[in-house]
Amino acid sequence: MKKITYLALAAALLLTLPGGAGASQARTATGEYNTLVLATDPAPAAQGHFSNGVTFKVRPTERFVTIEITDEHAANVMAVVEQDFDGDGVADSSTEICDATTDPIRVKPAYDVSVWTQEGTCDPGGEVSAPTFGTITATFTR
Repeated sequence: MKKITYLALAAALLLTLPGGAGASQARTATGEYNTLVLATDPAPAAQGHFSNGVTFKVRPTERFVTIEITDEHAANVMAVVEQDFDGDGVADSSTEICDATTDPIRVKPAYDVSVWTQEGTCDPGGEVSAPTFGTITATFTR
């Protein structure tokens, strides 16, 4: 009987400790983006697009991220989720999404994750992506 009591006590302690089986292991962060369309001439060929996004800090214990994008006006938003491991300003890891991730993306712990909105079409459905401004929500898990 003592053995069962000790096991029950140990299990209860594990469930209450940070990082234990019962502890919440998800962290949610949000950021705002604003996509500007610049035109120096009324001709369509002279229009340029500035893609804005959000950068999130990744904690040393976090291994996965899911992304959800909510735009104030656009029905669909294509984006690129990136990490730069060597600090050269060029993405070493890149995943394209449309509106939200379908599965968690594996991330390298302690390296920032940037989510950049894009104009174009979402694959595979070909929906038009024309982001304006809105919120990017990242949920990090272990």
